[in-house]
Formats: sequence, structure tokens, C-alpha cells
Amino acid sequence: MEFSTSAFEHALPDSFYPLASTGPRLSAEQKNAFLGRILSTIDISALASLYFHQLRQHVALVHLNLSEAARHLTYGRAPVKNLPGTTLSLPLSNRSAQGPAPYVHYVFASEPSREERQCLGELHVLFSHQFSNALEFDRLKKMATKDALTKLGNRNAFDESCDRLTSRALRHSETFGLLILDLDNFKHVNDSFGHQEGDKVLLTVATEIAAVLRAEDEAFRIGGDEFCCLLDCSKKTSLKRIADRISLKIANNTFLRDHGISCSIGGAVFRHEDSISDLIDRADKALYQVKGAGKNAYLAA
Repeated sequence: MEFSTSAFEHALPDSFYPLASTGPRLSAEQKNAFLGRILSTIDISALASLYFHQLRQHVALVHLNLSEAARHLTYGRAPVKNLPGTTLSLPLSNRSAQGPAPYVHYVFASEPSREERQCLGELHVLFSHQFSNALEFDRLKKMATKDALTKLGNRNAFDESCDRLTSRALRHSETFGLLILDLDNFKHVNDSFGHQEGDKVLLTVATEIAAVLRAEDEAFRIGGDEFCCLLDCSKKTSLKRIADRISLKIANNTFLRDHGISCSIGGAVFRHEDSISDLIDRADKALYQVKGAGKNAYLAA
């Protein structure tokens, strides 16, 4: 199969190519090989990294900046102010009707030749369409792993994070903590004030939990009024400290206090002989002991 980039080239400004020609265009075989590698992944980070390293085989690129599409996607040596260099900016394929297409910024150490510009233009359009697909896939994946009401992770996201943390813990002899939270008196809110008020309670609790956690921690709503937190900690004392902060935040919230909402929390720290089911079971048992003893407390197993 051969690929044409003529439509893209006509959209480029006349100044994109210098006047003098210094070499031939990419062959159909080179473009096919490049596209085959690009199509091998749909993950945006892996795709952008692959593109940067593939591109450097064809042009003298020093920096690739995709931050307009995703803030963390920058590669190579960042440009330094007041030093010579050339930045070429090309639009990504934009399948969304909302807003203008983001740009990709390519930085060269010096003025690229016509051949390099020609090569960049052809490879950019091949990458652009696949990257648009990857962005859409990433958007749908986030929708599939986010709780629609609270915007915390859902049960799918929790399971994925558990698998990732367990693998990392076993591989690097690390550990992590789990908190399972169950709201006290939530059923009374739904029964007395309706589900819309109940949703406000859940959203408020989610906000308070997120305010306590650090960047490396994760919070999830895994069903009904049950929340989970996966925490970067190795000791029960650290687990208790975070659980106490969550309880205090909920207790100090006027809206939640007016509805009589508190929380019961069970916790556990991952052990190397554990499966993830073992960890969840221990935290669950601790939670039910709290519930049975009068609620609104924390216990670690």
C-alpha cells in the first residue's frame, strides 16, 4: 500500500520548505515501514515515544513537544532561550468539533534542510491520524474507569491499580496500603431526602477524600456508598494517620454533619505472601468489626 500526503502538503504555508531541493522524498517502502511501527500501539505515551525515536532516524530532531495535546508528552532536549535553533509547528489531525486542533512543535538544532522538512511533513501526517485515534482511545478508557458521579476511579480502575501495585510490590520488595470506607447513615439520607441529596453526599465525601490524599495515592468509588484508597505507605501507623485525616475531614464538613454522615474504615498493609484478595479480605473484616462495634471508627487488620 502507498500513502499520499499531498492534501496535507497543500495545507502547509509556502515558507515551510526552503527554495532549494536537497534530496528525494521518502520512498513508499520507508513510509510503510514507519506506519507499521506507529500502528503497533494505541497508548498515547508509548506512541509519542515511539514516534520521537523513529523520527530521529530520518531527521536531525532534538526536541518533540506534544504538550498541547497531553501535557506530559515532551521528548529530547528542551530548547534553550537565546540559543540558535528552529521550531516547526504542525497541526494534529482534529476529529473533535470542539476547539482548534493542537499543534506539535518540532525543534531542530539548526535550520532543517528542504529534505528534512519534506520528510517531517510526510511522517507527521501519518503519525497525526494514529495519534488522534490514540487520544480518542485514551478518552474512552478514562470514561470506562471513572465513576460518573464522583469522577474518582471506579471498580475497573481499582482492579487495574491493584494488579499494578501488587506486581510492583512483588518485583521490588515494596508494599502499599488499602483503606475501605463505608458511610454511616447514608441509607437514611436516601430514604428521607431522596437520591439527589444522596448523590450530593457522595460527591462531597469524594471531594473530602481527594483533598486528604497525596499525589501518589489513589481513591475509588467501588459501588454505592463504599470507597477505597490505595496508598503509598508501608506501615500501619501511616495508614492510620491517613484514615484519621479522612474521618476528621468528613466530621468537619457542615453539610455531611447536618445529615449525620460519618465513616467506618477498615485498613490493611500488603504482605508479600498476600494475593490481592487476601489484602481486601483483611481490610473488609476490619471494616465490619468497626460497623459491629458502633461505627464511625478505624481499625487495621
